[in-house]
Amino acid sequence: QQERDWVLNEFKHGKAPILIATDVASRGLDVEDVKFVINYDYPNSSEDYIHRIGRTARSTKTGTAYTFFTPNNIKQVNDLISVLREANQAINPKLLQLVED
Repeated sequence: QQERDWVLNEFKHGKAPILIATDVASRGLDVEDVKFVINYDYPNSSEDYIHRIGRTARSTKTGTAYTFFTPNNIKQVNDLISVLREANQAINPKLLQLVED
């Protein structure tokens, strides 16, 4: 826990420009001005996805989330598209193509 707190403090104060966290470690993180979130592995549920990307674009600020989504994640494609549509976000045509295939 002490190391986790130290790393998080370094990130919050700009001394560490990148923070890599697991889902467990990310719970309860409250860091201002996160500009980007990168999901290397797509989570098992839309709720977890929303929780992860919620680290960016808080309040009136904008942010960007990048997510690696592969054919192995096909079971979650409809949920992801629903989340993106609900948030009025652009949907990559390749993602839509996964639904059609």
